[in-house]
Amino acid sequence: MEIEDWSGTAHLNALYRQLRELGLESNIAELDAMGFTVLENLLPPETVLRARNAILRICEERTGVKPDLDSGEGLEDWRLIPYLLVRDPVFEEILMNEQSLALATYLLGSRLQLSSMTCHLKGPSERAQIGLHSDTPLLDPLPAYSNVININYALVDYTREGGCLAIVPGSHKLARAPLPSEVSLLPGQENPNAIPLEIPVGSAVIWHGNTWHGSYPRTIPGLRLNLAQYMARPWIKLQERYGRELPQEIIDRHRGDARFAQIVGLNETMGWQEDGPAFLNPVNAMEPSSVGRSDMRQR
Repeated sequence: MEIEDWSGTAHLNALYRQLRELGLESNIAELDAMGFTVLENLLPPETVLRARNAILRICEERTGVKPDLDSGEGLEDWRLIPYLLVRDPVFEEILMNEQSLALATYLLGSRLQLSSMTCHLKGPSERAQIGLHSDTPLLDPLPAYSNVININYALVDYTREGGCLAIVPGSHKLARAPLPSEVSLLPGQENPNAIPLEIPVGSAVIWHGNTWHGSYPRTIPGLRLNLAQYMARPWIKLQERYGRELPQEIIDRHRGDARFAQIVGLNETMGWQEDGPAFLNPVNAMEPSSVGRSDMRQR
């Protein structure tokens, strides 16, 4: 069928023609039906190497530990390495990848924006899972259309024992986040509907923001590196900045008022830079998941 300039799909006509030219029609079907799709060997080897080296350099600068890709020694558990876009030109190149951006635009529309670009660096630890969750923020029930999406680039080969990505096919249509009884990926406790995405280095997994996903513990030596490109519809971003930008006297006047804190974004975890996210029971962005800080605002 030829896609013409139909008025009823004016926002989609040119994009669909582009997706067809790029050979991505089957990926659209997979996104709609299963909630995720895989683009194998999307990044050329030299781009993977540059991204991997940049992340390892940044990790060493922040932790003082020289990463050993083969052993993972000294970097057990998993760490979030945030705010990567500004740290090396290779991340700008990956951001503008034509194929992944076309699929992201199909899910989010032409006004999509980058929300964050991070690495989940995982060393060997039998307990270091990232439990199943949905990326769509603070909505219940979840809308059928995607408000956010994730493009997860494998910077090493993804294997189950290596702590690869896990996903629950079709979960985007459930319109809810997983229950506490449904989140585990630990041996003997894992959600039986989760599947491991074992894909070659340089591949990308793209998923609908409602899709349940996480990652398995790494049970072998070495490091798992990814590049997580999280994107959102523009209306999710606030026009005016509150949260940590508020004068201290206003915060003091409402100290202990949880509703006020919620409305003005004092509990907001988004918008971080090199210091990484701060949570109510925060985890330092470059520390293992078992280590926390008690003061969200660090004032």
